[in-house]
Amino acid sequence: MTKNDSEALPRKRFGDLLKKLRGQAGITQNRLAAVSMVGQSTISDLEQGKKETRRDNVVRLDRALNARKVLLDAWDAAFSGTGMTAYFREVAEAEQEASKIREYSLGLVPGVLQTEGYVRALTEVGKPEAKAETINQIVKARRQRQRILERDHPPTMTVLLDEVVLLRRFREPQVMSDQIAHLIKQSYRPRLNIQIVPIATEGHAGLGGSFTLMEGPDDTFVYVESQETGVSLKQPEVVASYDRVFAELRSAAMPVPASRSRMEEIRGGI
Repeated sequence: MTKNDSEALPRKRFGDLLKKLRGQAGITQNRLAAVSMVGQSTISDLEQGKKETRRDNVVRLDRALNARKVLLDAWDAAFSGTGMTAYFREVAEAEQEASKIREYSLGLVPGVLQTEGYVRALTEVGKPEAKAETINQIVKARRQRQRILERDHPPTMTVLLDEVVLLRRFREPQVMSDQIAHLIKQSYRPRLNIQIVPIATEGHAGLGGSFTLMEGPDDTFVYVESQETGVSLKQPEVVASYDRVFAELRSAAMPVPASRSRMEEIRGGI
């Protein structure tokens, strides 16, 4: 992918989202311009993916469309420059529209559930040369993603954690203790299920690695990430394969109450 392509794709995705939200609101570009005080030509250029715009314009557009920060969060994910890797931006933007997210994690707590201390500890281990400013940007990016859980109508999420994720330790024991406490608290959210795949489970389909299945208004895709890169897979047969793996893993996982009890037990042993 060329630099021009990498810059054009986020603009196009943002423009498509703006156009869709405007259509759902049932208003014209001219009407949106009048209500938001953003020029009609700017709105047209945004919808066509021709250019970016200032964040304050997006704030006004989001309010005028009553988008409940869906548009603003998508802008932040794509253009704020808060330490988010370029290859992950499509996924971060898709999170803002997703109606259903299913995630299996073999090694780490998923980003939308990470505490600040956990994020900092991971960054210090993975990027020991990182400056304080860089680490702060990464923390800020995580916070922006996590705002989807605070909406009036957040996506339905099912998170399957391999038990080994909870048994990992950092130099400072409080990091994992706080992280597990946070997971327990989040597990009471009505649209969020957190389940543990026991470490005693015999060889299972999830040993191949972590993945995320994301369902939006138009399609479903699977995101697979490695140490330095990530890829979104949209082929129907590939998505169906991961869908089957997730179903198998969920059948092997502890129910939510038992998972919560197991997290409390592990935390008590730290």
